[in-house]
Amino acid sequence: MTTFVADTEVADRPIRIFGGTQDDYNPIALCKAYVERLKAAGRDAQLTEYPTASHAFDNVLGTVLPAVVAGGQSVRHCIIREEPIGVLINASTRQPFTYKDPCVEIGPHVGYDAAATEAAKAAVKEILSTVFALQLVGR
Repeated sequence: MTTFVADTEVADRPIRIFGGTQDDYNPIALCKAYVERLKAAGRDAQLTEYPTASHAFDNVLGTVLPAVVAGGQSVRHCIIREEPIGVLINASTRQPFTYKDPCVEIGPHVGYDAAATEAAKAAVKEILSTVFALQLVGR
């Protein structure tokens, strides 16, 4: 939801983001937009989306069915921009962003998803195996 000044100027390393389609805390669509900005800037970025997963899908201590976070705040419908460096602006009002802005919503969901968690673990293991194998070959 937030676009930071120079947020595509990241380390020259692969960026892998794993998220759930059902995430209403930090919607995957906004992650997709950031990944596209990173790619346009020449960065190696990929997003893996899990269709049944909610926010915190890999938290084994969470509820199995997505549950409302009572009092939890989400900026899922806010458009926040950093202008100038260090000042977050609500793009709709052009005023400094606060959690009292009308775009802030209460009651996002979180929930554990075993299948998505296992798929994400397998993907991370594959990434690490590939990265370390490449480093070993070069030595």
